[in-house]
Amino acid sequence: MGQDYSGTNTTSTSDDMQSGFVAELTWMLKGLLYPCWSGSFYRTTTRRRLIFALIFFLLFAFLLTFVSTIRIALSTSELGAEIETAFKRGEFPTITVRDGIAFVDGPQPLVIVDEGRKFFAIDTSGKFQEIDLSRYSEGFLLTKTSLHILDDREYRQMPLNELHEVFGNPIVLDELQVLEIWDTVALFINWIVFFGLSLWNSLIRLAHIALTGLVIWGIVSIKRSRTSFGPILITGIYANVPAIYGHFLLGKIGFAFLGLYSILLIVIWAIALRVIFTESHFEDNNGESYV
Repeated sequence: MGQDYSGTNTTSTSDDMQSGFVAELTWMLKGLLYPCWSGSFYRTTTRRRLIFALIFFLLFAFLLTFVSTIRIALSTSELGAEIETAFKRGEFPTITVRDGIAFVDGPQPLVIVDEGRKFFAIDTSGKFQEIDLSRYSEGFLLTKTSLHILDDREYRQMPLNELHEVFGNPIVLDELQVLEIWDTVALFINWIVFFGLSLWNSLIRLAHIALTGLVIWGIVSIKRSRTSFGPILITGIYANVPAIYGHFLLGKIGFAFLGLYSILLIVIWAIALRVIFTESHFEDNNGESYV
């Protein structure tokens, strides 16, 4: 009688799929750290399909968005606690927002928190028109017409008239209502931040990397005319990782300026391509060398 190998084949296929999934997951996790130092990692990534780099990019974008949103949520929670403390001391005024303009029944500016690199304040007098990025890395500021939010030097400004779409017009924040409304406002801010950062960290940042990659590809093609755009873009996607880490760490020590991320990205990208060109070569799907 013939032997039935179907069970063995099914088990083997299942084991192969599980092994492949584990290997791919391990590779994705390496992408969070290895691009910071490993030239061999960059060389290997350029031999893989672009789709794997794009999947990693989207997962990394989601991770960044999630972490930043959690930080904002913690900051809003801390501000809520400070507001409650200010109420108990009788220091918090009544705030009315009518037609997108804030009115405060009390002395201003009212600085709720100014400690370390955190700054929470209310000021419709015009003394504080924005949060000082050179001094603070986290903060909230309510001005006459907008709400300013700072998290790790990611600065966002929300016009107060947008709040009317959720809370009506006018919005009155007195001692009895402000904490309850603040919880809703904080949730609203967190969702706005989440969707805004999702768009920024995924589509906008990918477009930035792709456009920068086209410029780099053009420069590289002057000397290496057969170079494909795919490996250039893959290298840029992974160079984005240490660029973001470096931008974050430099911001923590007070060294930040417009364009810093782009400079870090290009420098790391160039170094990675130099390593790849020096020690390896690319091949297309037909095995033809194009470097």
